[in-house]
Amino acid sequence: MDFNDIQNAWKNEPIENVVLPNNLEKIQSVNMPLDKIRKNLKKEFIVQVISMILVPIIPLFINLKYSFFLAYYLLYAVSIIISIAFAIRLHIYYKNFANVAATTKDNLYEIYYNIRLFIETYKSASYTFFPFGLFYMFLLPLGKKSGKLLNLISNTNQEYVLVIVILIVFVFVILMWFMTEGHTKLFYGKYAKEIRKVIDELKEE
Repeated sequence: MDFNDIQNAWKNEPIENVVLPNNLEKIQSVNMPLDKIRKNLKKEFIVQVISMILVPIIPLFINLKYSFFLAYYLLYAVSIIISIAFAIRLHIYYKNFANVAATTKDNLYEIYYNIRLFIETYKSASYTFFPFGLFYMFLLPLGKKSGKLLNLISNTNQEYVLVIVILIVFVFVILMWFMTEGHTKLFYGKYAKEIRKVIDELKEE
C-alpha cells in the first residue's frame, strides 16, 4: 500500500466518534459526578452488608416471645435472600461504573443510560423492602410487654384497631416513599442530571 492509498483510507475513516478538543473537556467533566456515584455506591454496599449482620441480632436484646421470635427469623430468611441479591447488584453496578471513563459521546450516552437503569433498580429494590419494614416495625415493640399489648388489642374495639393499623401503614408507606425518592435524588439523581446537562450541551454544538 503506497502513501496515496494510506491517505485515502484515512479520509474514509468514520468521524462521528472523534472527539474534538473543545468538546473533550466537557466530556471528561462527567468523570467528577461519576466518581461521586461510585463513592455513594460503595457506601451503600457497606451499609447493606452491615444491615444484614445487625438485623438478626436485634431480637436477642428485646426478649421476643417464641412465636414472634420464630416469625421474625422466618421474615429475615426471606428478606436476606432479597438483600443478598440487591448487594450483588450494587457490587456489579459499582464495578461497571469503576471500569468506565467518559471519553466519547457514545460512551457518555452509555454511562447515562446505566445510571438511570441503576436508579430504577434501586427504587424497585427499596419498594420491595417496604412490607418487611412494616412487619419489623410491628414485631420489634413486642418484647416483654407483648402479652399486655396483645391483651390491650383484644379488649379494644376492633374497628378502632383496624383504623389505627391502616393509618400506621399509610404513614409508613408515605414516609418510606419520600425517603426513597429523596435518597435516590440526593445520592444519584442529581449527578445523573449533571451528566444529562453535558449531553444536552454537546447536542447543541
